[in-house]
Amino acid sequence: MDKKISTGVRIHDIHHGLIQSRGAIVETEFDLLKSLGASIQIATTIKDHEIINDLTPFYAAAGELKIEKPMAKEALSHLEELGFVRLQYHTGKRDIKRIDVLVPETQKIYHDFGEYFISENKSNLSSKAVDILEKLSSFPHKEKEIISDLDIDISEYDQIKDVCKSASLVDTYNSPTDSESILYSPLYWDDNPDKIFDLLKKHQSNELISAISKIKGYQGLPDGKFESDKILTDAIALGCLPTLSVSSTSGLKKFLFTPRTGVGKLEKNLLHKARVLISCVRYGENFAGITKIFSPERLINALLMRGFLKGHSESLMQYEPARNLGLVKIIPTGNRYEVHFIDNNENKLVFKMALEMLAIGDTSKYDNSEELARQILIPGNILHPTQTRTHVLKENSTEKSRSTVNRINDLLRGIE
Repeated sequence: MDKKISTGVRIHDIHHGLIQSRGAIVETEFDLLKSLGASIQIATTIKDHEIINDLTPFYAAAGELKIEKPMAKEALSHLEELGFVRLQYHTGKRDIKRIDVLVPETQKIYHDFGEYFISENKSNLSSKAVDILEKLSSFPHKEKEIISDLDIDISEYDQIKDVCKSASLVDTYNSPTDSESILYSPLYWDDNPDKIFDLLKKHQSNELISAISKIKGYQGLPDGKFESDKILTDAIALGCLPTLSVSSTSGLKKFLFTPRTGVGKLEKNLLHKARVLISCVRYGENFAGITKIFSPERLINALLMRGFLKGHSESLMQYEPARNLGLVKIIPTGNRYEVHFIDNNENKLVFKMALEMLAIGDTSKYDNSEELARQILIPGNILHPTQTRTHVLKENSTEKSRSTVNRINDLLRGIE
């Protein structure tokens, strides 16, 4: 994944915990990260709309997303600077009377905010926090490896860990193999990944990072593109990677995806359906006997927006797994088969998730807070719900490290 895009994705991930966090270090070291995260959240919430004339429901919707009014105003300023909204004011520039929404596709949202953060951020703690979450998005790491690989001062690491732990962004446990402290993120893993550590007994962690990055760059990695990679074949054998199969005229083929554990029942169901949809399309891209699919994204968008795919002789077998999950209907037309989208809100979410996986190489966590905000924003007019990176985080209190306590004391005394 492009560095700027991945940075934007992690800012959005971090937002869901950071927006509920307070304290001296959060307000001084993580202030830009916090406001940009709120900006991305607002952008993904309003992106399917053209004009917002009434700011009262807008601020109410932001409030449902834990974004207070002053932060929502600051977020709109960032969005205006990036050209994602055009703001019209009453007299002067105090009260906004209208928002013209110009928010682009998800990939550009993440790219532009990632670029903005990289350019404007002055906090080493914030940048290292993003780097840590990027590493943890692939799999958990030993704390000592995180500190060494990212060249983090131990005092700064303690402060980052304290902030992120209190925001439910990271946690630790002892390795089952050597009892060393393991840092992981509940955003990506809720359970101890024993199978990953079985894999790391045979391979180096940098090999696994490279393998996961390969799949992120091509979700639904097909047969023929991973057999020579020993770590991927071992990961499949151990059950570390989601592997789906599709059969059509070229026989049974496997497709690999990045792991995502620690998800709720609803999200797990949506994610499985999105992977199945991608596998069906990847089959046509890589193994079609007659005409291969040139652009998976364009085809899925066509199926979603137009509602059907023109007749093709291979569609019956190729899209059978998607049909069996209630995503599509397959209708015979002579000796060909048309594929028709089954139009309902859940299937729209699945298609949006699949498109995001293809565009940014990552999956999104889901709960209903985005939809609650949308219902407040534009009551009764939710036509195209958009999958966004929304997480349910636990509230907890953690004991601060000595480094954090000392830093807070310095800040209170005016010492930089």
